[in-house]
Formats: sequence, structure tokens, C-alpha cells
Amino acid sequence: MKNRAVAFAAIFAACSSPFGVGPLGDWGGTQAHLDLKLAGGTVQYSCGAGTIDSGWVENPDGSWLASGKHYFGGGPVPDTGLTPHPALYSGRFAGDYLDFTVFVPDVGDTLGPFHVVRNGPARPYLCL
Repeated sequence: MKNRAVAFAAIFAACSSPFGVGPLGDWGGTQAHLDLKLAGGTVQYSCGAGTIDSGWVENPDGSWLASGKHYFGGGPVPDTGLTPHPALYSGRFAGDYLDFTVFVPDVGDTLGPFHVVRNGPARPYLCL
């Protein structure tokens, strides 16, 4: 688990360019909803939500990496109440499709993969 976080940090540091305008915007699907902005973003999926920090990067091949926070539980990113966990986001952007996973290093969980499309439907807040 610790080695995975260290490896991710090394890959993250090696990325060369900030996200271009291509993947910015609203992404949705049956599994997740992602709102990407230059200043970061938010993620919502069943049984969780998260934030993406500014400074996320896209590589020339469409792969992307980001750090942020993850909140276990359903619904949108909470204002208070739930404990934030560090999160490492990674995935690939290709035209109107974006795939990503979320690694939560302090608990050793990998969530996803999640598949979303540009301007896709917002997913319901459902946690079973």
C-alpha cells in the first residue's frame, strides 16, 4: 500500500503539462459524476464523493493524474461531518469519454474504474 502511494507520487511529479481545456467540464454516467475545472473539481459516486485539487495534469497520451480528498458515504461532497481521506485519481481521457479510478491510500482501497461521458447524465445519490 505504501509503495503504491510512493509510486503514484513519482508518476504524478513526472507529468509535464497542466490539463488543457479538452477534458474540462461536466462528465456523467451511471456510476459517477465528475465536474472538472482548471481550479480542481468534484466527484460524486454511489457511497462516496470527492474533491480534486488544482494542479492536476494530463499527459500527451490522454492519461491524467490528480490528488484530492475522498469522503465515504453517499451524496455530494459534504460541508461537514464526514472525515476526508487523501485520494489519488488516475485515468484516461479520449474525446467524449473519460475513465478513472480513485486510490485511497490511508485505507488501501481502489475505487472504480468509473466510466463517464461528456455532458452525460448525473448519477443518483444511492448507497446500498
